[in-house]
Amino acid sequence: MNDSEARRRELLRRTRKLYDENHAVPAIHPRYGNLYHELYDGEEPAYSRDSFFIRLTLGILCFICYVWMDSSQATVANVSSSQIVNQIERQMDMEDIQEVWKNL
Repeated sequence: MNDSEARRRELLRRTRKLYDENHAVPAIHPRYGNLYHELYDGEEPAYSRDSFFIRLTLGILCFICYVWMDSSQATVANVSSSQIVNQIERQMDMEDIQEVWKNL
């Protein structure tokens, strides 16, 4: 590496350092601050916003409880496993669903 090449690299390094230090966030609404940093800072968030594993765990837990209720013929809150199956298989009319939502 000759002198001119070393000088160019040093100037490039100084320029990058100069502009990186003065990098300011533009005037944006605070509501969009996280979105701006996520897009332009290039850093990944420290936490995961994905709730898949939580939902999967809850689903597995509900299934295990159902299998336990079915195998031991237990009744929890006056509901048996056969009543659960009947409610799942039951066909609902759209009018019934709309009536329930109107009452809420």
